[in-house]
Amino acid sequence: MALMDDLIEYMAFCDDVVTEMQATKSSEYKAGTADGIEQAMSWLRDYLVEYPDFVDPKHRYDKFKM
Repeated sequence: MALMDDLIEYMAFCDDVVTEMQATKSSEYKAGTADGIEQAMSWLRDYLVEYPDFVDPKHRYDKFKM
């Protein structure tokens, strides 16, 4: 499903942006923006979890962990 693939890619991008913003010394504005993006992605993730083709990008590498 092309739309689901695009959504998963978008969520992965947003997760990477949030991680980068939180890992660096960001201003309060950027930290607040990161928190907002993270909350929005959480809501989208909660919505998409019901769809059979959805693979959570936060857990895409879990199969490689020991």
